[in-house]
Amino acid sequence: MDVTPIKVRFLGSGDAFGSGGRFQACIHVRSPDSSVLLDCGASSLIAMRHFGVEPNDIDAILVSHLHGDHFGGIPFFILDGQFLSKRERPLLIAGPPGIKARVRQAQEALFAGSSQTEQKYEIHFLEWHDRQQAAIGGISAMPFEVVHASGAPPFALRLEIDGKTIAYSGDTEWTDTLVEVAREAELFICEANFYDKKIKFHLDYETLNVHRGELHCKRLVLTHMNAEMLARLPSLDAEAAEDGTEIVL
Repeated sequence: MDVTPIKVRFLGSGDAFGSGGRFQACIHVRSPDSSVLLDCGASSLIAMRHFGVEPNDIDAILVSHLHGDHFGGIPFFILDGQFLSKRERPLLIAGPPGIKARVRQAQEALFAGSSQTEQKYEIHFLEWHDRQQAAIGGISAMPFEVVHASGAPPFALRLEIDGKTIAYSGDTEWTDTLVEVAREAELFICEANFYDKKIKFHLDYETLNVHRGELHCKRLVLTHMNAEMLARLPSLDAEAAEDGTEIVL
């Protein structure tokens, strides 16, 4: 019996500052039963247009934490559904506690009055809570609280889809929680913002490499890298995403 693959495409693999000319965090995960975004940074709608991803095909946006390079594209996505894509079906936005208020605040900051405008489609909000599983279409999502100051608890995410596991660190400094998040995952997408610089709330490649043997994931792919990391990639024994990279599971 043929099994339809799960496809993971990096629409944005960059850091907050556009290092290397990359779009901000946005990963498209598509299966036969669901089409979701992992994070939706401020540049995400541009990235979707660039790579030919139709916003109306997205069932849900799963936000790891409330920094602009991870959720700042949502106000644009909402307006696109209202005025350009003419969305009709519901949209689910899942994220840390306070996700609805933060999205509405961002809407007001960027497009005054937009948070009070009634869309022609329903928007539902769901809040993550540490290790409380959520069913989102054909996806089972498990959030794990990590370590990254962002005005609300930040989360790594572990998605179970059609018997496959995709793990995503979001942004975090090293925490043993990542061992649990990555365990036996077909794919672990992990930030490596710096090469060896120890910055609170972020991971560097050297620290991640020290713990690599603890992760027990089947495939590790780095993302969210600064300019130094990008320059060093050719000499590193590591697989790293680029904008447009597609992985088939």
